[in-house]
This record gives sequence, C-alpha cells and structure tokens, in this order.
Amino acid sequence: MINPRAVRLVEAFKDALARMRDEHGLTFDDVHTVTTLLTELHDATGVPLSLCAMPLFSEVFQGGGNGYTISEDVDSPTYVPDAPLIDNPGRLPMRADEPGVPLIASGRVLDGHGNPLAGAEMVIYHASNDGVYSGIWDDGQPQYNLRGRQLTDAEGRYAFTTITPVPYSNTPSQAAKAVTAAATALGRSIYRPAHIHYEIHHPDLIKPYRGEVYFAGDPIIPIDFVGPKIAAPSLQAETTLHEDPEDITAHGFAGPYNTAVYDFVLKTHTSPEAAVVGPRRTE
Repeated sequence: MINPRAVRLVEAFKDALARMRDEHGLTFDDVHTVTTLLTELHDATGVPLSLCAMPLFSEVFQGGGNGYTISEDVDSPTYVPDAPLIDNPGRLPMRADEPGVPLIASGRVLDGHGNPLAGAEMVIYHASNDGVYSGIWDDGQPQYNLRGRQLTDAEGRYAFTTITPVPYSNTPSQAAKAVTAAATALGRSIYRPAHIHYEIHHPDLIKPYRGEVYFAGDPIIPIDFVGPKIAAPSLQAETTLHEDPEDITAHGFAGPYNTAVYDFVLKTHTSPEAAVVGPRRTE
C-alpha cells in the first residue's frame, strides 16, 4: 500500500523546508502566516487552495519543454465549458455596447515542423473591460460574453474580433486584506497583466494546449501577481493601433482599433524533439 513516489515527494518537501530554515531563517510562524492567508483567500474566492497558492508555485509548472509552448499543468479557474462556436474569421459573443477598444486577433496553429494544424478547435476567452469573466460571478454579463470556440482553416489560421483585454485585479481576492500586503511584500501588484486564454484541441496533439497570450509592453508584466515569468517574451503578442479613419470605417468600427498576430507552435506525435525555441510570433 505504500506509494514510493509519495514518500519521495514528502521527504523532498521536508528537506526543502529544512534548507529554508537553515539558510533563510524560515520559522513556524512564517508557515502559519502563509497557510492562514491561503485559507482566507479560499474563503473569499471559493477556489481550491491549490489555486489560491498559484502565486507561490505557478511559475514552476509554466516552464514548457522541448522548445514548445508553455505547459498546461495549471488549469485556469476562469474556464467555462460549452462556449458557442463562431465563424473563422469571426467575432466573440459580446454585448452591443461592449466597452473597450476593438481588437482583431489572428495567427496560425502549427506543429513543430511548421506545418498547419487544420481543423484545430480553439477555445478563446478573456475578461471584460472591467476585469470580470462572464459566467463566473453574477455581474450582469451574458454567460458566454467574450467566450467562443473557433476551428482553424486549412492553413491553420484563426482570426476573431473582440475587445482589447486590460490588466485586472481579482475582486473577490481583495476581500482578504492580507492579499495586498503580501503582494507588496513580494514586490508584486494585485493586478494581472492583460491576456487572452486559449485552449487548443487537435487529434495530432500529444495533449490539449492550455495557456495565455499576453501583450508586449504591458507594464504589469514585471510585477504580475502570479509571477513575471508566466508572461514570458515568447508569449507576448505585439499589438498595433490603427487610427486611419478610412481603415476604421472599412472594418466597421466607430474608433481606433488594435490588431495582434500570434502563432502557436504545438508539439504533436510527429514533431521533432526540439523544433523551435519557444512559440513563434508573426511579425
């Protein structure tokens, strides 16, 4: 009945705590402070304790491997299943007066050889302009606001219109007053940088991809609440602002809009062990 792996992990964890005690002065009160904060955060948000502790460990599991996109070991608590299927190119479901600057996001889904993954299902979602995800809290948004699924075309391309995400703080988390103090002590913000969540499913993938794409130049990235390494440069899309009146009218917008192009390079059953160094961005 003994699980050798469990034994090894517990012993390694205790050894790590002992080193922190001897090298950094870790005390029992320190451990108590952390566990108390995590419990308060769990009570405020309702999410599992493992997700409450993400700022402490998430970067460990987001390193990626073999030169491909980041790992999908950490699931997002903001996911809502069964989002509606949209056209390609298409538009994420949104309210008629959805606040925010329009964004056209596009790119390709490729394997490690650079070949397109046609018919890949992309699950796409992000927070509204006030930093709230639909379908999570009763905030007046339709359940699938800014959430959709899209299939890549024969060239592996995707394209959709939405609003440009903005940095946001987790409002329920702020109910635990110690969260702000803890973030400050770590030199981090209580905000997360702007990002779009993607899930990608395809029969050729070894396992589905789950990750986030950020935006280059976002000032929150270096002080990200979850950790600055999460939004690695390879996961940042370049954003271009378009202000030409004729261009704006041609796209059916009332004012300036952004475009962001990002290519996903995903490991398949036939991809080489190290095809690229991180995901590629289309310039």
